Amino acid sequence: MKTKVIVDPVTRIEGHARIVLDINDSGNVSSGHLQVLEIRGFEKLLEGMELFKLPLITGRICGVCPAAHHLASVTAIENGLKVKIPSDAKLLRELMYLGHILHSHALSTFVLTGPDVLVGIGAKPADRNVLSLLNMAPEIVKKVLRLRSIGQKIVEIVGGRGVHPVTSVPGGQASRPDADETTKIGLWSVEAGSLVKELADVLRKKLDNISDLREIAEIPFHSVALSDNGKVTYMQNVCKALDPSGEEERTFTVDDYADNLVEHPMQGSYMRSVRLKSGKEEKNYFVGPLARLNVNSSFSTPKADKLLSNFRSGGSPRLSAIDYLEARLIEMTYCTERITEICGGELGDGPIITDASPAGGRFRGIIEAPRGILIHDYEADDDGKITSANLIVATQNNYDAIDFAITALARHFKQSGDDNILMNGAEFALRCFDPCLACATHTAGSMPMEIDLRRNGRTFRVLRREGK
Repeated sequence: MKTKVIVDPVTRIEGHARIVLDINDSGNVSSGHLQVLEIRGFEKLLEGMELFKLPLITGRICGVCPAAHHLASVTAIENGLKVKIPSDAKLLRELMYLGHILHSHALSTFVLTGPDVLVGIGAKPADRNVLSLLNMAPEIVKKVLRLRSIGQKIVEIVGGRGVHPVTSVPGGQASRPDADETTKIGLWSVEAGSLVKELADVLRKKLDNISDLREIAEIPFHSVALSDNGKVTYMQNVCKALDPSGEEERTFTVDDYADNLVEHPMQGSYMRSVRLKSGKEEKNYFVGPLARLNVNSSFSTPKADKLLSNFRSGGSPRLSAIDYLEARLIEMTYCTERITEICGGELGDGPIITDASPAGGRFRGIIEAPRGILIHDYEADDDGKITSANLIVATQNNYDAIDFAITALARHFKQSGDDNILMNGAEFALRCFDPCLACATHTAGSMPMEIDLRRNGRTFRVLRREGK
C-alpha cells in the first residue's frame, strides 16, 4: 500500500516546495502538507544593517513582491520616527503599488494558476503551462503579457526600477514622474482596464466549469485584512478579523500585532505558520485578496464596487480557495480605475519629502502585499543599527489554509484513481493562494537534514537529523 504521494517539486509557484499527501490504510487521503524547502534567513541577515538602508535591502528579498517589502519597510521606519509624509508622496506610493498589484495579480491569475483553469486540471503536466496556452490562444496570452507589462512599467516609472524599486525613502519620495509620464500612465490604465475585462470574461467562463469544486475547497477559517472604515486599502491601517460566519471578532493595529498573532514552526518545512491568539486557544485564518473582499464592503470606484457587490451577493464571507481567482480579477479592475483617478487630477505638484533622521527604537509597519498582510518589525540601537528583526509574510499567514485546501482537493481527486489528476488537484489548491515562498522562510537554528549514502548507485544507508 502506498502511504505517501509526493509532488516534488511543485511548479508554477514562486520558490521551492513540495506537497506531501499521506494515504491511510483505506487508500484515502488523510492529510496534505506543503513543505517549503529553501531557507533564506533574512531576519538574521538584517542584523547590523543601517536603518535607512532597509527599504532597499528588504526590497531584494523577493523579485515577485519587492514593492511590498520596500513599502512595508519604509512605513515601519516612519512609524518609529513619527514622521508624516506629504500627501503627494502618499499618492505616488499608492500609484506605484497599484501598478505592482496589477502586475502581480496578472502573473498569478493567468500565468501561474491560469493553465489549471484554462487548459484543465485533468490535462497532462506538459500541457498545463503558459506555452501551451500560447499555442491554444495566442491573442489571449499576448494580452496577458501586455497587462503585466503595464503594471511593471508603472512601477518602473514611479519606483525608479521595475524590479526592486528605490524611490520610497524615509520621509517620502526621492523623485516623481514628470507630467508626460503621468499622462502616459493614465492612458495605460484605461488600456489595462479593457484588458482586465476581456481576460476576466474568458476566465470566468472556465471557472464555471469547475464550480463543483468551490464547496469542496471551502476553508472554515477567519478572514484577516486591513480596512479603511470598510474600504479596501493596501496601505497601513487597522487590521480586522472576521469569523467564518462574517461576524467581526477583533481589530488591532500594527503596534498590537504580537498580542494577536503567534508564529509556529511546521514539520518538515522552513516556513512558519501564523495563528490568531485567543486566550489559551488559537484560531486559523487566511489573508489576501479574498480576505480583503470579505472584510471590506467597498473600493470606492464604480466598476470595482459593482463587481464586489455581485461577489458578496452570493453570501459573505466567501470561503472557497477558488474564490481567490475571482477576488484578484476584481482587485485588478480596481487598480486600473484608481490609477486613472490619481493620474487624472489627484496628484498635484506639492512637496514629496520631509526631513527624517535615523535613530534608535522600535519600528513596526504593516501593509497589504498582493498575497495578504505583511508586517515588518525592527529594533535599532542609538546608532541606527538593526539589533533584531521580525518579518511576518503573507504566505505564512495562509499556511494553515493552504494545507486545508490541499487536503480537501486531494481527497476529492483521489477518487478518480488517477495519480496524475490527484497531484494536479493538490498543486491547483496551492496555486489558488498565489504562494510566494522566498520571503517566507526565516527558520534558523537546528535544521533537518537527510543524506543518502550510495554505493554503485544504490542507497545502503540514510543519515537523518531532525529539526526543531
